[in-house]
Amino acid sequence: MKKLYALAAILFMSVTAFAQTHSVTFQVDLGSASANSNGVHVAGSFQSWSPSTTALTQVGTSTIYATTVSVSPGQLEYKFLNGNAWGDDESVPASVNVGTNGNGNRWAVISSDTTLPAVMFAGAAPAGQKAIQFKVDYALQTLSSDSAHVAGNFQGWDPAKSQLVNFDGVHRYIAYAAKADSVYFKFINGNGWSVVESVPSACQASTAGINQGDNRFYTDTVSGMYEVCYSMCGPCMVVSTYDITVNVDVSSLTACGTIDSVSLAGPINGWGGEAMSDPDGDGVYSITYMDVDSGDFQFKARYHENGNTNWESGGNKIITVSSDSTVATRCFGNDTYGPCPAVPATADVTFIVDFTQASFTPADTIYLMGGFTQWDANAIAMVPHSVAGQYITTVAQYCPSTMDYRFSNGDPGNNPNHEPVPAACGVDNGVGGYNRSFTRTGGMDTVQHIFGACSFISVEEDALAGVSIRPNPMNETATISLGNAGRYSVRVFDITGRVVAGFDNVQGAVTLERKNMVSGMYYVNITDAKGLSKTLKVVVE
Repeated sequence: MKKLYALAAILFMSVTAFAQTHSVTFQVDLGSASANSNGVHVAGSFQSWSPSTTALTQVGTSTIYATTVSVSPGQLEYKFLNGNAWGDDESVPASVNVGTNGNGNRWAVISSDTTLPAVMFAGAAPAGQKAIQFKVDYALQTLSSDSAHVAGNFQGWDPAKSQLVNFDGVHRYIAYAAKADSVYFKFINGNGWSVVESVPSACQASTAGINQGDNRFYTDTVSGMYEVCYSMCGPCMVVSTYDITVNVDVSSLTACGTIDSVSLAGPINGWGGEAMSDPDGDGVYSITYMDVDSGDFQFKARYHENGNTNWESGGNKIITVSSDSTVATRCFGNDTYGPCPAVPATADVTFIVDFTQASFTPADTIYLMGGFTQWDANAIAMVPHSVAGQYITTVAQYCPSTMDYRFSNGDPGNNPNHEPVPAACGVDNGVGGYNRSFTRTGGMDTVQHIFGACSFISVEEDALAGVSIRPNPMNETATISLGNAGRYSVRVFDITGRVVAGFDNVQGAVTLERKNMVSGMYYVNITDAKGLSKTLKVVVE
């Protein structure tokens, strides 16, 4: 008897599961149009396409009409009618319709109780908005058991929120945004950032001159369709694969101490990082990948020390894979290829930042942060300088050749306080902004900046007498005449505030050699033993 009861229960649950339905609310906005005297209706696959069966009612005194019906889960096609007969039906824009077999219907995939957006009659989106229908072909991928998703600024960059559905052989999703808003996004094979696509540079926002990094973008003010193959800029194509070896030179780091390990991270390993090796101990670490798809290969190197992971500066490094190859050696942190230059002698570096031109009152504490402070984690509190409105700190006995840094007007843990470094004098920090960068001379360097500006601190022109630079403009060399009244410190800055030459404890005259100075304006800052300074301009032809 118990077995019969069990069988009956199973049959009951099976029938219940088979008959499961979901409540779906259809909404349409007639806008300035008047409702037909025969009413407003919706017809679709859920009710055998009857134009007069499912009427919508006006929502209050608005122009929106709505109705709620029970619908079986799965694919759904429908369209609205301002009336109750075929001929009264809307013409659904191609940007949002099904678009297969000449089919111009609206569509949805129902898996729970759903309220569909109040789209304009014969329109693509609700009033004041645009619709973007994503159509993504995952044919060249093994689809994750966590399904396909899209994440972007239209939904808070949540990798698990917006699932694409396989409606007709490709995966779809319709996003809505204000007409004036630019939409940035990426597709995901799964529901987490570890399985996000690698967007080819040809269709990245940054390639189009938009400061949104390696994201895809849709900047049209009207509704449209965005149709691509996953990780490609166009339709799916079988790509050739090759073996590549990547080399990263960290000798500039090992010259200043020891590091525990070096790893390479990128889309190929979900940005998790894989250990590189240096079997001959020359400071150049390598890793080889087999069967890499042709096209863009993105990555960044990291070094690990005392439990800390330190990413190299700048944006993602990109190489184009078109054959089996060994990538030229690149110095850690550099965007150009070539071995690391010799590390200059360890020395103090003094930073000065000026707020006298700021339109706001500086915070109680100003901070210096950079790769050498693990950014905000160990940011250095600066102290007021002898010049009102300026702040100063010294990083003692710094070893590596270069320093990436920026200032913070208050708590460095609060991103809005961080200095907005202009692109003209910054280096890409890889997250949509810029950092300052300085290459040491090997002497006691001083770098001076106006907060948030490319220009460095201007010093009173007549602070010293009797100093000069000739010839000016210069070609290969110029003589800086100092006099013999004392000892002087000389620093030559380019227009970004970067020191390109320096002399310490000198008198009489010194020769400024062009070396790597490109044509343009430079500033020569001369400081005597009392701390008085004068800045001269020199033009390199």
